[in-house]
Amino acid sequence: MSRVYVARCPDYEPQHVESALQESLQPFVGGPPLVQAGQRVILKANLLQGKPPEAGVTTHPAVVAAVARWVRHAGATPIIADSPGGPFNVRTLQHIYDVTGMSAAAEAAGAELNYDVSTVQVPCPEGRASKTLDAARAIAEADAIISLPKLKTHGLTQFTGATKNLFGTVPGLTKGVYHARFPTVDRFSAMLIDILSHYRPVLTVMDAVVGMEGDGPSAGDLRKIGLLLTSPDAIALDVVATSIVGMQPRNVPPITAAVRRGLSTGRLEDVEVLGASLDSVRVAGFKRPSTGGSHARMVPEWVPHWITDSLLASPQAGPKCIACGICAMNCPVQAITIVDRRARTDLKRCIRCYCCHELCPEDAVELHQPLLARLVNRV
Repeated sequence: MSRVYVARCPDYEPQHVESALQESLQPFVGGPPLVQAGQRVILKANLLQGKPPEAGVTTHPAVVAAVARWVRHAGATPIIADSPGGPFNVRTLQHIYDVTGMSAAAEAAGAELNYDVSTVQVPCPEGRASKTLDAARAIAEADAIISLPKLKTHGLTQFTGATKNLFGTVPGLTKGVYHARFPTVDRFSAMLIDILSHYRPVLTVMDAVVGMEGDGPSAGDLRKIGLLLTSPDAIALDVVATSIVGMQPRNVPPITAAVRRGLSTGRLEDVEVLGASLDSVRVAGFKRPSTGGSHARMVPEWVPHWITDSLLASPQAGPKCIACGICAMNCPVQAITIVDRRARTDLKRCIRCYCCHELCPEDAVELHQPLLARLVNRV
């Protein structure tokens, strides 16, 4: 039975984060060491966009710094890394590290920041969706990985947490290629499980102090949760996290994919929850994404696209659009063009991956639910 520790953490004050982390690590440090002296350990944060910590889009620097200090205390070298959306180059990384607070976290904790933007293809013989994976070299060749996700909703997978955080190993714009290769949520989720199974982070520490509900992972509403969740088992951690915010774990596509793979039962009863009792930390009224509930995501692939499209929200640029072109650059099927200083989406080509919504720096991409979807999701 996998174990997940639920630690209360009221805010991002360094002493509170440090205390919650040390508490949550206790059950997992008595056996073989999670990290060893001399190792180079990647701290895989969620650095989706260049947004400040208070925006709640990225893993908070206080959490990253606390984990980095623990890694250094073990005699290993912590390296903060991610491959955000958009171009994967040194200039982009520098900007994102500065704005998200990673530069300050690295300086405070004695960690390195990854600026190696070289990429590799690694074999993934255990993969079901893909037998090879594109990867940032620094992550692929690390001695160990600690995953530091943020608790947020997600337009495509409904929830982004421990399992999906490893998608950030795929370099920059190549993520769009993966969305095109795996255009349905089931196939995309199977690919996520391939990535997770290949890298197998030694530990996952989820920043759930402040989460994001509604239309995450970048344009949702902040929600105070006040928790730090820790486990060596990323899937079990997601089972607990989704349960805390009122989701049915087995209805969350990446968890469903893990269940199909035999890596989890997806049942909360099969996870040993340590620390705070779940009944005392559950979040009432947590808002789901408006992109379509489980009804839409359970539609089989053989069903005609016009039926699927009538159940899924359509992304369309609203009045906040500044025609920056980031959505068009990242669209995996080239369904977006800039016309009259406004991004325009060809909905006949759109695969509803919501990359445009996820990566828009102005939160200008609106999600419009069709009438049928609004009716079905009330059921």
